[in-house]
Amino acid sequence: MKDSTAARSVSRRRARTARETRGASVAAPGPRLRAANTTADRAIDTLLLFSDEKPNWSAAEIAARFDMPRSTVYRYLNSLRSYALIVEDADGGFQLGPRIFPLARIAKASTSILTVAAPHLGALNRQFGEAVTLYERVGHEAIALTRLESLHRVRINYIRGQLLPWPAAASSKVLLAHASRDEQRGLFRLMVPERYTEKTIRSISALRSVLGRIRREGYAYSDQERDHGIRGIAAPIFSQEEGRYCVTMSGPSFRLTDKKRPQMISSVVRTAAKISEALLQTDY
Repeated sequence: MKDSTAARSVSRRRARTARETRGASVAAPGPRLRAANTTADRAIDTLLLFSDEKPNWSAAEIAARFDMPRSTVYRYLNSLRSYALIVEDADGGFQLGPRIFPLARIAKASTSILTVAAPHLGALNRQFGEAVTLYERVGHEAIALTRLESLHRVRINYIRGQLLPWPAAASSKVLLAHASRDEQRGLFRLMVPERYTEKTIRSISALRSVLGRIRREGYAYSDQERDHGIRGIAAPIFSQEEGRYCVTMSGPSFRLTDKKRPQMISSVVRTAAKISEALLQTDY
């Protein structure tokens, strides 16, 4: 009887030990996972230390910054170095490595002007309900990158912007006004005055005068110069000090009235300025 009781006791202890072991094996990944996350966080923190103000860091400086043993810092540095995210410089310190550059290009491409401009274009479109278009000058053409249609029932058909043979739309004039001198000279040699409506400017000298005013005032206004009954307001968007983009708001003259024009001009110019500022922040 004693032997049977002892056997049952041993069996219970073994079962309890097995359960505890299984419990430990299930719980164990928790601390390991947290440690792994902590390691990744520290490696990322180390990578984010590098900046324009301080592009080089030594292991001692990083250890002091994070209050960590230098041996631990070297473990993070070696991991980053194995992926070419950092490299060792001539003085034994560290700087960003070549693997950073393709990552930066990918990030920059994903933050395109369309992404940057979208909320500002949308706000302008909602404010007045008129068609809003983002243009880019490519050679002698004004290419529409995106267009938000009018929210009103009466809309205007989209007309492709163009600098040649003769600029008359607000977008064409503002893009020509902010082209470089060399590009302007080349375009002027190819231009042939054309009368689209009775309000179209029809001489090179008059056009030059208008372009000068556009540069001074910061916007272009077209009052039925390209199409009857259509008015447009455009303002330049600057990227890397070059005005190769513009935002245009266009609509029928019975909605883009003389009374509303000052407010509309102010909003278009402000929208272009906000997009330019956002592009400057993203270095696009």
